[in-house]
Amino acid sequence: MTFQQLEDLCIELVQSDCDRSESLAAFSDAELQDVYVSVLRQFGLELAIGVDEHSHWMSDSLLIYSNQGPIHLCQTAFYAVLCELDRRGVRPDGGER
Repeated sequence: MTFQQLEDLCIELVQSDCDRSESLAAFSDAELQDVYVSVLRQFGLELAIGVDEHSHWMSDSLLIYSNQGPIHLCQTAFYAVLCELDRRGVRPDGGER
């Protein structure tokens, strides 16, 4: 999944009134598993950027104060992909259910 496709998916999810993403529905099971990996990597990258820019520890919790918009968009996309995988009965790692 390209960054532009990820951005388009996030925009669709934020602006959509429906429960299911048309973009995700168009992917085959194997492609959707690749999308899962791409979204997960981008989510991790956005979290790392937020930690690097402005964060601190409070007790046992890491508080991230920067990069909130991209973090929340990736979180939304991540959960949408997980929901689509679950709806299809496909595991993210490609294994059998």
